Amino acid sequence: MTGDHDVLSVTYGERAGCAVVRVAGTLDVAGYPRLRDVMLKCAAEQPSAVIVVVERLQVATASLLSVFAQVSMRLSDWPAVPVLLVAADELARRLFEHAPVSRFVPVFRTVESAVRDAQRQPRRRRAKLTLPRLVDTAQQARNFTRRVCEYWLPDNEVAADAVVITNELVDNVLLHTQSEPSLRLELRRQVLSVAVSDQSSAPARIREGEDGLSGGFGLVVVAQLAKAWGSTPAMLGGKVVWAAMDCGPPVPMFQPFNPSP
Repeated sequence: MTGDHDVLSVTYGERAGCAVVRVAGTLDVAGYPRLRDVMLKCAAEQPSAVIVVVERLQVATASLLSVFAQVSMRLSDWPAVPVLLVAADELARRLFEHAPVSRFVPVFRTVESAVRDAQRQPRRRRAKLTLPRLVDTAQQARNFTRRVCEYWLPDNEVAADAVVITNELVDNVLLHTQSEPSLRLELRRQVLSVAVSDQSSAPARIREGEDGLSGGFGLVVVAQLAKAWGSTPAMLGGKVVWAAMDCGPPVPMFQPFNPSP
């Protein structure tokens, strides 16, 4: 990790359902936010893991390696995908150990071994629906969420909260963008998440009470019902607004939801 300083190079691809980010050059203060944002955007697509491959990386100061631990902690609520490091070089692995990044983010020697680790992560249930901009769009979203929750979580009270959150997030897209909302539901162990993506890059924020605006409760209700919520930029543009809810003891994983009536 020494030598001539190069501009930080960050590229990304896919491998066996995992997002693979390759990093080379010099990680400095200017490159830190770029690397962080690429990892966050990759995670917004809900891969099995974000695998970061360190290739000929130089570090201006060891404290900048905290970017990996910070992103890992930020992803813990949603989409709850692990960040895994790959460092084939022994010197690089020692630097991570001394940072100490490896206390928060596991370090592997090969991409293959990182992929195998990702495949051992707990199974998830996922359901997705892209919605048109029609007068009954929010109703379609509510009905979809209700049906999914009835299948995944029968008689669980969190289903009602998920329907309300779905309604508010979809309404936000219809009210503040010209996009067709895309709804994603995911169940992992005892956490149910609702995520709605759109093509607007403007981050979602609580608006109620500002400038005399009136209307639905929007994100105020989302913040009250969810254990955590946020707005994350998407890799291909736009954003994902998400909310995560506790739903009790871990739920067994069976067949995925079939959205067909």
